[in-house]
Amino acid sequence: MRRHYLILAEKDEIRSSLGVLLRSGGLSAVLAASASDVLQALRTSPVDTVVIATAEGDPAADRLRARILTEHPDCRVISLTRVDTVRGRSSSLRFGIGEYLLGEEELLALLAAPAGPVRLHPDGVTEDKGLRSLIGLVDVLVGLLELGDRHFASSSHRAMQIARATAEEMKLPEDLIVEIALATLVRDIGKYGLEDIYAEAGGLSDAQATRMREHVIAGTRLIEHIDFPWKIPAIIRHHHERYDGFGYPDGLKGPEIPLGARILAVVDAFVAMLSDRPHRACLSTDEALDELELQAGQQFDPEVVEIFLRVIVARGAPLSAIERPKIVVADRDAEFAGILKMRLQNDGMEVRMVANLQDTLLSLLESPPNLILAQVEENEETSFEFLQAIRGDETLAHVPFAFLVPQFDLGLSVRVLSQGVDECLSKAEDMDLLVARVRNILARESRRHAKADGGRRRGITGQIENLNLPEIVQILKLGLKTACVSLTSVERTGTIWFDGGTAVHAQTGDLAGADAFFAMLSWTAGEFTIEHGLRTSEFTIEGDTMLLLMDGLRVLDESSVEATSPGAGEPVSA
Repeated sequence: MRRHYLILAEKDEIRSSLGVLLRSGGLSAVLAASASDVLQALRTSPVDTVVIATAEGDPAADRLRARILTEHPDCRVISLTRVDTVRGRSSSLRFGIGEYLLGEEELLALLAAPAGPVRLHPDGVTEDKGLRSLIGLVDVLVGLLELGDRHFASSSHRAMQIARATAEEMKLPEDLIVEIALATLVRDIGKYGLEDIYAEAGGLSDAQATRMREHVIAGTRLIEHIDFPWKIPAIIRHHHERYDGFGYPDGLKGPEIPLGARILAVVDAFVAMLSDRPHRACLSTDEALDELELQAGQQFDPEVVEIFLRVIVARGAPLSAIERPKIVVADRDAEFAGILKMRLQNDGMEVRMVANLQDTLLSLLESPPNLILAQVEENEETSFEFLQAIRGDETLAHVPFAFLVPQFDLGLSVRVLSQGVDECLSKAEDMDLLVARVRNILARESRRHAKADGGRRRGITGQIENLNLPEIVQILKLGLKTACVSLTSVERTGTIWFDGGTAVHAQTGDLAGADAFFAMLSWTAGEFTIEHGLRTSEFTIEGDTMLLLMDGLRVLDESSVEATSPGAGEPVSA
């Protein structure tokens, strides 16, 4: 695990020298010139080791060391002292009489050494496993609290997953990743008692907006008495600060905002934009990502946004409420149905619970779901009769249908499957396995639709006349997108592949690489399709994409000038 160091030294040359030494060894180093700088950095930055370069016996340094160890017991404090200040002091020279100096390599090795071995609890369970269990427990408890809220259900789980992935992509220390994950789950604990505000349609009044903003302070007060080994209260308090300093509650700006809060600000806004609210409809995933890019450097830390977008591209963006698979669950076992709903929603699905399908047939006809899960009634014939009614309706005939049975029954399963049901799911099996089976049903249906469409892949389509290739290239470059762009123009077709915003492969006819890229730049009419998240194993383009685009446009301009210049194409007279 990469260590993060804070170096305190009054003299600039000493700070700089130690910083260069640590960074040359691949370590992270923050420089401080005063004790107040140290204390501020410890509150806002991931620091696990403080190096104090001072004179032997400096009382101010001793007081600072004592305060650090009291307020941050997991932080190491190392003192470096000039040789001429410790000659003859037995308290510092413990290796005999004389002068012993430590070389740079030895000092670097000493500083980079881990503080101690991985600790085990008496029962042999590692602390890492204990932390994972703690996060899982908090995740379940928060999920149950959100379960009945159609606007916030599973939002904390989704936010925690993305925040954790972003922190891991930033190579942050494991304890800071845990800190961010837990803070994300309980970030809105201060909203207790504000349900009336969030339930109202329309915008908030000034008084309501003031009450709403106070939830970060209320959340901090609710948990400030808990002796966390992490800085969770600070993340909760500051996750609505803005990078430009116009946020709340304290108007912190830029790096003054704790890193965990800067990450959470991006994640929280993204998850909120993907969900419906009483005062506004949700955005699509692409619209939400565009909004984050637009606000980078203003509302959000631009570096965090860049890394966040990279994570979303690599993992596949979570879908907004209008894009998620819609599932109807009909089961009278409220306990089982509630747990299943929470798990399916955590997996990115929209779930509607109904008492029985017969009473909701009209709503199914008005808005067909992507999957129906229904328990087998005690009178099995009733369930089969309703299944036949659904299969006989033109609107619902092709909606996937799965029966939920109390436990595996071979005879019942054979009968169910023979009736054209997509799956027979046992409620007694592991919930992870049950959710995976539901996911497989949806995946099979998606492939079935793709095959029915002639294998056509889905993507953003448009006319080259309205959005030309140079504009598409710039959009994908700025958004760090991974995508395949397909072009069709006057019986010509071509593709350009992007990875993280960089063009890596182009192909049209017999042309490949830069030549194919330049050829397609000249296409001024036709259609384009942008399919996000697709990658290629071929790499025919090297170098900076924007330089490639500029070279291509220059070639086009030169060709245009030659074609329109007087006497173009005529022989030159003597």
